[in-house]
Amino acid sequence: MDLVSVEPRDLSFHLLEEITDGFSEERKLGSGGFGKVYMGVLKDGEKIAVKLLHPLPGLEDSDQQFQNEFDNLVKLRHQNIVHLVGYCYEIQKRYVDYNGRNIFAEDIRRVLCFEYMQKGSLDKYLSDECSGHGWNTRYAIIRGICKGLKYLHEELESPIYHLDLKPANVLLDEDMTPKIADFGLSRFFFGEEQTQVTKTSMGTLGYLPPEYIERGVISNKFDIFSLGVVIIKIMTGPKGYSRSAEMLSHQFSELVIKKSFLY
Repeated sequence: MDLVSVEPRDLSFHLLEEITDGFSEERKLGSGGFGKVYMGVLKDGEKIAVKLLHPLPGLEDSDQQFQNEFDNLVKLRHQNIVHLVGYCYEIQKRYVDYNGRNIFAEDIRRVLCFEYMQKGSLDKYLSDECSGHGWNTRYAIIRGICKGLKYLHEELESPIYHLDLKPANVLLDEDMTPKIADFGLSRFFFGEEQTQVTKTSMGTLGYLPPEYIERGVISNKFDIFSLGVVIIKIMTGPKGYSRSAEMLSHQFSELVIKKSFLY
């Protein structure tokens, strides 16, 4: 199926329960600050990733988070951006005890469904430069992430800043093709105002640029700084140490040029 050309489907919560075996632990792929992800298998055998969103403290906050990620994802069509294949927003009435009274309360189900990425997240494949994947595979992953980020920043009518780029938010398909995922924090930037100052908590410690930490400044440089950290981890492994640190600058440049031409 050509996922790039398919519009996201409106899926019932009952169907999503069915295809994930009731959101069982055996089908769980991972979890994060905004929700848990499960593998679902549709009747035709297609596998999808089902993200069951956590309720936030307020109804308005929960709806805003769902709306934000949905609006960002539904417009994106790129081979290095994870594709949204379905969604669910259902309100159910449940009979509950509230302060000694039995009442019907609203239970809102918010779910986003994505193409299934067979290899999972990039953070599972980080290794030092003496083991794991060779340079060609690492370079291809770096190149794919850069292409996806370039699409978000430069090829959309209004750029999107991801604001939480890290290995856990880069997914890999069976061919190790990287796709940027998890757009819960991402933002559109319109017109000339492509830099903002915010007091809102963004991103993940270790991937945050100094201008955001010190002054709350958000611009495209936020993602670029995070990208730099991701590239270092892909090249050197989770500990961030490389033998290239022991080289003279011209030796390092020659090594990068040599390896680039090998790709």
